[in-house]
Amino acid sequence: MKKILAIILSILMVGAIAACGGAANGGSQQTSDQPKTGVEAIDIIGEDGIDWNHMTQEELYEMAKKEGGVIKIYGTTTDANTAKKKIARDFPDLEFEFVQCDTDEIKGMIERDYDANKIYADVLLVKDSSGEIYNDLVLYDIVKVYYPAEICKHMNPDLLQYGMPLYSTFNPWFYNTSADKGSPDGVPIESWWDIVKGYNVDTQSYKDANGNDTQYWHIYTKDIKAPSYAALWAQLIVDSDALRAQYKEQYGEDLVITYTDKLQNDSFKNFPEDNAGVELFWRFSQMKTYELRDGDAVVTAVNESVNGPTLGLCSASKLDNREMGMNIAWVTGLSPYTSQDAAAYVYVVSGCDNPAGARLYINYIMGGEDGQHGCYTTFDKLGHWSVRDDVTYQKSGINYEEVGLKAPDFGKIFEYYSSVGSYWDLWSSWSKK
Repeated sequence: MKKILAIILSILMVGAIAACGGAANGGSQQTSDQPKTGVEAIDIIGEDGIDWNHMTQEELYEMAKKEGGVIKIYGTTTDANTAKKKIARDFPDLEFEFVQCDTDEIKGMIERDYDANKIYADVLLVKDSSGEIYNDLVLYDIVKVYYPAEICKHMNPDLLQYGMPLYSTFNPWFYNTSADKGSPDGVPIESWWDIVKGYNVDTQSYKDANGNDTQYWHIYTKDIKAPSYAALWAQLIVDSDALRAQYKEQYGEDLVITYTDKLQNDSFKNFPEDNAGVELFWRFSQMKTYELRDGDAVVTAVNESVNGPTLGLCSASKLDNREMGMNIAWVTGLSPYTSQDAAAYVYVVSGCDNPAGARLYINYIMGGEDGQHGCYTTFDKLGHWSVRDDVTYQKSGINYEEVGLKAPDFGKIFEYYSSVGSYWDLWSSWSKK
């Protein structure tokens, strides 16, 4: 009920702004009564009058002991449970409980607890590649962002804009590295436009005037409508200018927009005209693609490459299949960027029983003020990168800058996010006729 009332008030507020001649263009915009996020929030005192962001681990520990409750963590990774065991050893006076949840379920669990006014969790740890957590939970104060000042000094301010990131990861394209089926000399593409190689602007398809197939890459993906992948395409639509410039630089000619007469904007679908990101998405939707149920199946298809040159899109962690002998690698260094930074974020649940204990857990898993007072390296895994400049993760074997990731713009992504799924259903169905 609280969230429903908040939504109604937000709608009324937007309507009032519009009536006064204001504009609400491009996704979520923070207003005066919404929680502040980003660097400017670090020095804001909590509504409870406590300067949480400038407290030490020792001060948080003393407050947590007085709270006396079980500190409960909702998380989508078992690494959070490993971290729970480590903090319990270092702070034996406190009790911790970990509840593992699927990414698709965890947001609903938090919302149901909030609506019922029965708050169970103290900490939420989840990826937010689409901006759903930020737009639906942070901006409605269902969860709070804790910005420990001494830790934030060691982080990229761009990554702090929408929450407190724990580590960076991404959803890359994979390619085959074998000499007989792939590209043993390195990444076989230089930009996103190479992925849609073979598109015919005259036929507006992957057929030439004689009906011959012109598609170059065989494409395997997980569900394009899933949050991580829909958000990636939405980010590319946001970055239309960069994609258009890349096309001109790569091919020496202006991009031809061919999707305009394919738009069917309505209450469920809303894409802009003359947008290079939408043009890329249109061309991709007209390819023959194979959607598989999990990432292991995607990289297996890339490894086998039975039909010719093959690319696959799935989670970075699936590179661990190389240990089973697969000839696969990440596509990195794409222009204008390889992918969106799909960071994992950690939050304090509003109204929780253990606000100090929750912040102590977050501070601890982030490594404390120097990166050494806690268990930050617990999250060092293949496909993960440290968000701290004083702690380096080793397991991925390539530095963050070489990968080429883009910090997300959740406000603008959210404007196109749902339309990606709707237009994918519509446009990809045409290519199957």
